Amino acid sequence: MEKRRFSFIILLLLWSLAHLQAQWDDLPGQYWATKVHFNPSFAGETEAISTAALYRYRWTGIENAPRQFYLMADMPFEFFGKRHGAGLMIYNETVGQLHNSLLAAQYNFKKEIGRGFLNMGLQVGVYDLHFDAGSKHITEDSLQHKRGILRVNPTGKQVIDLGAGISWTGKAFFAGLSVMHLNQPGFYAHNDSLSTDIQSDSARSSISRSYNLIVGCNISLFHPLEIQPMMWIQTYPKQTEVEATVRLEYDKKFSGGLSWRRNDGYLLFAGAVIHDIELGYAYGIHTSGPGKNSRGSHELFLRYNFPIDYFKPKRQPHKSIRLL
Repeated sequence: MEKRRFSFIILLLLWSLAHLQAQWDDLPGQYWATKVHFNPSFAGETEAISTAALYRYRWTGIENAPRQFYLMADMPFEFFGKRHGAGLMIYNETVGQLHNSLLAAQYNFKKEIGRGFLNMGLQVGVYDLHFDAGSKHITEDSLQHKRGILRVNPTGKQVIDLGAGISWTGKAFFAGLSVMHLNQPGFYAHNDSLSTDIQSDSARSSISRSYNLIVGCNISLFHPLEIQPMMWIQTYPKQTEVEATVRLEYDKKFSGGLSWRRNDGYLLFAGAVIHDIELGYAYGIHTSGPGKNSRGSHELFLRYNFPIDYFKPKRQPHKSIRLL
């Protein structure tokens, strides 16, 4: 019965995609490592305090190329006999001298059903805006041998940003659906280049909602090798991004694979676990879209999980006074 309700919720949210009204959130190549950023219902997914960071340098060779940094921490906890999850997330994107940053807190209610969990999450954050991320466009500078320059419309405002998500997580399968910028925060953008005076030519704009659907599973080929196919669909008012991934994992220590992104290109990635620290690197090859004339994109990923009782006070050893 619960699974039917979950399926109904997903179908209802998918139907609402038809009513969406420009791209703001850019999906990282190693999206499976940052899914808690796009869906708060994945907070507390593991039985540990999970910390992760990802740095992305897009479209190398393009002036003012965007750089993104994700920093995430989440953990499970119990309250009144119920399971919950909590998380904290910091995101920063830089274009030239301008940057946008987001600080958000996440809460997730977890309900165990069968061999998995039904999760419902909420995110509340503050966005510090200095440019309209939906206005990115590349122009050519004839004085620099037609080198591409990324331009945006500047702005300046702090806004409240809300998000919500629902997911199903099990040992061999997960699926999640979320909506970002639920309240569609408004701001004033300035329709000119990076050097435009921020006080002139103002125009009302807003961050449009985006819907994110992710599914993935683990298929055991032969011990200790697993294949992990995954897919992410991200929908904006007039644009839909699709990325399909095949990831191989050996002995829970070594991984690698290939991703394909619609209207963009391919991603090659590899990773390893060294002394409980997970490291990952990815290189993006752009065969179409804005990054076609660039020298590719780079990503670095780092994750470490602390035991859930890591920060609890340890009992100090003592001797019986009878033995002194």
